[in-house]
Amino acid sequence: MDNSRFEQFVKGRKVNAIKENRNVWCYTRVSSKDQYVNQSLSNQTKSATEFAKKNDYAITKTFGGTYESASGDFTRKEFMKLLEEVRMAKIKPFAILIFKTSRFSRTGGGGIALANELIENLNVNLIEISTGFSTITERGKIDIYQGLLEARKETINKLEITVPGMKSHLQNGLRLGKAPRGYDHYGKRVKDLTKISETQRITINAEGKLLRKAWEWKATGEKDYQIIIRLKALGLKISSQTLSSMWRNTFYCGISIHKMLEGEIIDGKWEKMVPKETFLKVQEILKVNKQGYKVKNDKNIYPLAHHLYCIKCENKLVGYTVKKKNVIYYKCQKCKGVSINANKTKRSLKISAHELYVNLLKTYQLNPKLIEPLIRQLKKTFNHFNNSNSEEKVSLTINLKDAQDAIKKIKIRFAEGEIPEDVYLEGIGLRKSSLLVIQERLNELEQNISNLDKYINYSLQLIEKLPEYWRLGEHSLKKGI
Repeated sequence: MDNSRFEQFVKGRKVNAIKENRNVWCYTRVSSKDQYVNQSLSNQTKSATEFAKKNDYAITKTFGGTYESASGDFTRKEFMKLLEEVRMAKIKPFAILIFKTSRFSRTGGGGIALANELIENLNVNLIEISTGFSTITERGKIDIYQGLLEARKETINKLEITVPGMKSHLQNGLRLGKAPRGYDHYGKRVKDLTKISETQRITINAEGKLLRKAWEWKATGEKDYQIIIRLKALGLKISSQTLSSMWRNTFYCGISIHKMLEGEIIDGKWEKMVPKETFLKVQEILKVNKQGYKVKNDKNIYPLAHHLYCIKCENKLVGYTVKKKNVIYYKCQKCKGVSINANKTKRSLKISAHELYVNLLKTYQLNPKLIEPLIRQLKKTFNHFNNSNSEEKVSLTINLKDAQDAIKKIKIRFAEGEIPEDVYLEGIGLRKSSLLVIQERLNELEQNISNLDKYINYSLQLIEKLPEYWRLGEHSLKKGI
């Protein structure tokens, strides 16, 4: 009998699935910007193209093409884009081409889990073009999985060698990575060839000298937007985000803090932009701003908030209002029963917080014999700050002339037909705006110098009548006192 009649019962027949789908996708990656620059990506792409052509594949999509660290799988944007598109695609590619398994992942078990999802759940293979290994066969799967484990092992081996050296580098007070804004960084691995040096040296540059002034202004209570305007007038543009980040960076006061130090605080061997005391003073200002509350001008009724301390836990007291009784008081948010009325009420027997503070201010009365010495000291203090302002005035004057020259040049270029009207209007508008900022700041400095006697008289009045000014003054004056 002819056995062909049993064909309908045959199982496990080999199907040449490769011929059914010859479309593949390509993923390339490098670990650093240096590798990105030195043609490593183009070499990977070239190898993938040649491999596809040799094996009759068609590359229909490419992913990666940038530098992404493979130490984390889900933090790589291009890698996640590849996975998402594979999952969403109605017609899946036959395989994904990778130059080496380490280009796919270095997480070990995590990379194997992702590869297994592609292969088993989505029926998409991985092909390592440098070796020809692929997950088309069971043996190939083992080779690919082994390659992913080896990539992880290689990473761990590198870390075991490099991390102790990096930690020692930090413990010696040296900088790991690029220095922040305001500094010139000299060393062995810097990108600027003019700054290559056998030993690390980090110095404050011209921009840093202006940023140092910003720290001084911040420590005296100036707002960030005011500092940005003043810096712009001096020729330095800086965003509020950059400024906010700078206030919180201990590098500027010479302190090195890094996760590799595991909580250890190291004094850095670089030029400090500000003393530690100034840095901590700025932190206190930021802390008050962060913890403080926003209220309308007619509701500034807690002038001692964050200035009074709990007698038990020493945390700052905050202001509260009992709306039903319209009673204002200060209380500790942690300790039960620690509170004090802000103002005297008909039913309260104890003295209020505001009365206590007024009584305290009364103890700061100025002895008439000390008025003349105080005036001399105030003049010295004013002159000290005025000397600092004189440096700013010199810079502003230079910037003013530059801005005026720039306006003249753009007018001449427009008159001679070198630039169109729209470019002229945009350019002249920007330069006039910069000129206005500089002129306003110069006028402010001139006014400060001419008002010396006025400031001194105001200071004396304030000192002589501190309790009265505090009791009757606006919220801003109370906070200042």
